[in-house]
Amino acid sequence: MREVVLGVYLMEGLQASNVYLLTGDDGLTLVDAGLASDVDRIVTQLEERGYALRQLRTVVLTHAHGDHVGGAAELARRSGAHIVAHQDEVPYIEQSRTLRPSSLVGRVMNWLSSRVLFRTDGCEVDRAVEEGDVVEALGRLEVVHTPGHTPGAMSLYQRERRIVFCGDALFNADPMTGRPGLDFPIRLISVDNAQARDSVRKLAELPIEVLCCGHGEPILGGANEQIQALLKGADG
Repeated sequence: MREVVLGVYLMEGLQASNVYLLTGDDGLTLVDAGLASDVDRIVTQLEERGYALRQLRTVVLTHAHGDHVGGAAELARRSGAHIVAHQDEVPYIEQSRTLRPSSLVGRVMNWLSSRVLFRTDGCEVDRAVEEGDVVEALGRLEVVHTPGHTPGAMSLYQRERRIVFCGDALFNADPMTGRPGLDFPIRLISVDNAQARDSVRKLAELPIEVLCCGHGEPILGGANEQIQALLKGADG
């Protein structure tokens, strides 16, 4: 893993989405958990950095897609970490309900992802949060509800340092080609594209310097300007 800003590390060599490690006096926190097959890589990178797995206190899940939650149950089992997610996302993470993207093609893709590509077991959520709640990591992370890609998708905002972990509310790379560039979430697999666009507008209202997306390289300066430019281009 490599440090992207002070106390924030990006796990390397994972197969699908980004996983961020947050360090500090409040222990270790992961933002998202990758695929189930990523767990050993995550554990190895923690140990190579000199951390014991028992130091992992919290795994925060930005949303329920398998490439973000697949490793959560196993990481929690091995470390004793608590799983945190938005209250509107809990039934999808625990798999008592199924996500329904807005398009038929999206629903087929979601079925294939959950059953074949990113096969994921349900994971019990220990703490359900909502807008304005605080996760005690990296000093203090505020929960920002950013639905649209999924109903309970959320971002985490470190106000003093102007850092946002946005999951898939924004992509900084094309998930198919890997081509870099800030963009809205994939329309086909989002449950409400108008709501997803509104969530980006919501993020644009925050002073943000550093943006850590679920896909693509983190933006380490001037993130708000890039979000504003994306919206301006989309709105014509």
